[in-house]
Order: sequence, then C-alpha cells, then structure tokens
Amino acid sequence: MSILLLSGHPDLKQSVANAEIIRLLQAEPTLTCRCLDELYPSYGIDVDAEQQALMSAELVVLQFPLYWSTYPALMKLWFDQVFSYGFAFGPAGSKLKDKPLILSITCGATAASYGPDGFNFFELDKYLAAAMHPVHAAQMAIVDTVVTFEMNSTPAEGGDVERVMQLSQQHAQQLLQTIRQYKNKI
Repeated sequence: MSILLLSGHPDLKQSVANAEIIRLLQAEPTLTCRCLDELYPSYGIDVDAEQQALMSAELVVLQFPLYWSTYPALMKLWFDQVFSYGFAFGPAGSKLKDKPLILSITCGATAASYGPDGFNFFELDKYLAAAMHPVHAAQMAIVDTVVTFEMNSTPAEGGDVERVMQLSQQHAQQLLQTIRQYKNKI
C-alpha cells in the first residue's frame, strides 16, 4: 500500500516534535513523505505535482502542528490551491472521493485547554470540523485521528524538549500502529 505523508509544518528545521515524528515514520517502507516547507520554501505550490501525489497514494496522512487551532499557513495555501474545483469538488471534481486519510496532529497546549472553560474556548473537534472542510468537500474518508497534546518544546513558554521528544516517539508509534491497523482492515 502506498502511503503519502504530507507535512504541513512551515519549518521542520526549527521543529522538535514534527521533525522527530517524520524521522521515525520514514522507517515505514511504503511511506513517501512530502515536506511542504522543503518543497515550497517560497510558498509556490506545484499544484499538478501535489494532485498527482494525492491521486497516486492509497492512504494519505496529514502531519501538522496545530497553529491557533488550525493548520499552519503553508498547509492552508496547499489546500487552497490543490483542492481545486474540478479536482477535489464540483461536478467533475471527485478525484479524491473515498480516499482514506489519517490526521496526525501535534498540539502545544494541554487537552484540558480545549473546552468552554479553557484557553482555546472550544473542543478540538470543533476546530477540526472547520479545518477539515476541504477534506469533507472532497469526500475523502477520515479513517482516524492521532493527536498528542503538550508538545511545546520552547522553554521560554514552559516547554520541555526532553518530554516533547518522548511524546513525539509515542505519537509516531501510535501513528504507525494506526497505519498498520488500517492496512490490515483492507
């Protein structure tokens, strides 16, 4: 099974969590990683290449850190340009219909902060419902979501690099297990 992992982190060289997760996932022999920050440092998305990569994959994994309760700007631009009318939606735009997708998300905040009384005001699912609108419009099938909270590695913000590395390794193992479980179902 060909697996396409799309990394939406805007600068993996500055990342702790997402960089470690991707490093560990590259051990999966059928996984191809497309790191948007490396491919498009000037944000000039090659729409044809991205659409072809999506169509060629049997399973898509979106890997991204949560930025203000959604994906980073680079991934937003990727969605804006790649999930176009006639490709991802519209009368002739069903190229991604029923394509399985796994969300892999890192959050710097605590799980408890996602609620009416928390810093983020709403449950994470409410934010993801809006963020995943292009995925739903394309009629892709979200088969699972792997989320890890407290992935803040910035000491000035109360983060802990060693803890984030441990959480990243756990996240990668959980994601690999999720991918393998999906592969075994089909």
